[in-house]
Amino acid sequence: MIIFLSDVWFDNLKVISKLKTLFSGYNDFPPIAIVFLGEFLSCPYGYEHSTQLKAALNNLSDILYPFTKLRDACKFIFVPGRGDPVAPNILPRPAIPNSITKDIRDKLGDSVIFTSNPCRIQYCTQEIVVIRQDLVTKMCRNSIHFPETGDIPDHLTKTLLSQCTLSPLSLGVQPVYWKNAEALNLYPMPDVVVVSDHFQPYTRMYQNCQVVNPGSFPRTEYSFKVYIPATRMVEDSQIPNEDT
Repeated sequence: MIIFLSDVWFDNLKVISKLKTLFSGYNDFPPIAIVFLGEFLSCPYGYEHSTQLKAALNNLSDILYPFTKLRDACKFIFVPGRGDPVAPNILPRPAIPNSITKDIRDKLGDSVIFTSNPCRIQYCTQEIVVIRQDLVTKMCRNSIHFPETGDIPDHLTKTLLSQCTLSPLSLGVQPVYWKNAEALNLYPMPDVVVVSDHFQPYTRMYQNCQVVNPGSFPRTEYSFKVYIPATRMVEDSQIPNEDT
């Protein structure tokens, strides 16, 4: 299985507590990968943002270290969001710089992977495309004719897959780094597209491709998505409150 969590604030004590529960629950039966999507800090820290993120990632490595089975069998993939350094408002965005991630990479080794945004995960014959971008907000704000029927996830799914791109917007709305623009292509069509957005979680199927939004981890009562490659099923999951 592959786990997707979005807006994972490593500086938030409540989020860290829920992550400990997650790691503990999966330690005996490790998933293939846990994909963390940004932003990784709950608020901007100005000129100290990089320092705060480095400290938060170092703290995460200390939390992960005791879970030996999980560390040995699972990959931890980090996809940056708009507020994470040093990504500008352009797609594709580069990975978080090595100067920030050095400590956690030294401690956890090859089990941690810091990728660009978007990124692609190849598992056996299946391709999974992952992007952290508030596409629903941008699409709704810049629509000339807002749809009057159907729901928003359906319209977004059909727009992305029909146009075969992760950025069906004008360059004035979403600048593109043309040298690496092929990273935004959805042709040939992948098996799964994970569009991490502040919008409510959803899963849609179109032309044998699943489009998934895990939703914001702290804003949706700590819910996340689990993809099972063997059955090609997407499951909704949630970490319960301690008092329930």
